[in-house]
Amino acid sequence: MQCLSDDIQNEKVIFVNNYRDLPKIKNLANKKLCIIKTDFKHLNKIKDFMKNYPTVTVWLASSDVSRKNILNANLNGFTNVVKYPIDKTLVRSFLSENKYEEADFSKDYFLWNVKSAKVMIVDDNPMNIELLVETLKPCSLELSAFSKPEEAIVAIEHDKFDLFLLDIMMPEISGFDLANTIKNSKLNANSPIIFISALSDSENKIRGYDLGSYAYIEKPFDVSVVRAQIMNVLKMKQLQNALMDKKETFFAMVTHDIKSPVAAEITALEYLLDNQTMLMNPTQNEILNDILGAAKYMKLLVDNVLNKYKSDNEVLKLEKQEIRFDKVVNECIEETKYIFKDKNIDVNVTCQIQDTTVNAHYIEIKRLIHNLLINASEHAVKNSAIYITISGDDKNIYCCVKNSISYCLNTLNPDDLFEKYITYAKKQHKVGTGLGLYIAKKIVEAHGGSIHAEVENKEFIIKFCIIRF
Repeated sequence: MQCLSDDIQNEKVIFVNNYRDLPKIKNLANKKLCIIKTDFKHLNKIKDFMKNYPTVTVWLASSDVSRKNILNANLNGFTNVVKYPIDKTLVRSFLSENKYEEADFSKDYFLWNVKSAKVMIVDDNPMNIELLVETLKPCSLELSAFSKPEEAIVAIEHDKFDLFLLDIMMPEISGFDLANTIKNSKLNANSPIIFISALSDSENKIRGYDLGSYAYIEKPFDVSVVRAQIMNVLKMKQLQNALMDKKETFFAMVTHDIKSPVAAEITALEYLLDNQTMLMNPTQNEILNDILGAAKYMKLLVDNVLNKYKSDNEVLKLEKQEIRFDKVVNECIEETKYIFKDKNIDVNVTCQIQDTTVNAHYIEIKRLIHNLLINASEHAVKNSAIYITISGDDKNIYCCVKNSISYCLNTLNPDDLFEKYITYAKKQHKVGTGLGLYIAKKIVEAHGGSIHAEVENKEFIIKFCIIRF
């Protein structure tokens, strides 16, 4: 038995060089930490003895901190294995308030709401999987372990997980490759990833963080620290989800409440224009038309916000019917003509086919065209034109919307404009939500099509196609 050093509060810590010395320790119940040097051959005896001192934290110390020995210690109920000689900073941290305390995983305040969270473990070494499973067993998590990454990929595509624990060095499919698959999946794109690897170089760590990893844990690891890291990531992610739910509920409520009075305003203005034209002079009539146009534009913005949350939550349902695509385009131009007046912009439509019939959702296709027309009008040069070309074949309808722009679009990939909240409205000193093109992309994809953008000599071009039937 010995003290570690004079600069550590040794009255709370005892180091035992041999497990046989345990019965000789005086006042062991008053100690905070008991560090026992071991060769992992007498763990049962240590366990039986320390049962009499449940308030004392036990660390096993060894010069051979291998995965096999850590697993053996875990299976015998010891959660802390440290390298010998002892790193004294670990002991100081343990003794410092709020820095290192053994977590009580039976308490609800620690587990918070993450009980039954689904965690996927992928490692080609079964012993590593066993160690992680034993590490997380007290946390009441739903664990799915895979030693073959290709089997994990199948699960990633069919089930949603709350956290992924990935080894990096695996044959054929590395942990980095698997992380890319997760980020591109429909169900798990936003699920957190933690890399657990024997690779300790900075290059791999940086690559892991660049892939969006929440943590990078080196093997061999301290069981209790890793467990705390994993639980904290799960708690943080759940807090983020809770905040997102509140934000989405707030936006949905506000937009829904705004939608009703805007619709009523549009109805009232249309009634006035239809029935009171003879009682108003041209200026008054023009003012009412401008107000009606602004109200319709506000309605479109509100619809975009609502549609954004619908599409994000995969509740965008398409009730398809046969419609004439060219007819819908002309309807949208008529409904948005007020937008083009201020900048004196013409809209020219060229239809290169006779039959533009398509099986689609009428309202969503109108929303698509509205969004593209408004986007074009906002960024088009004054006294210019917007050109719409419609073409198609037996399988698809193709549409191209082209307009000139008065500024240089500095982006290596114009398709980035289809992402959420990306807008160049500020460059034009205008207000924009950055949702119009995002919604357009969602609608096109819901109709089995694709959409992309091009920039050529200060001309902005959007091309998309949708499946006919």
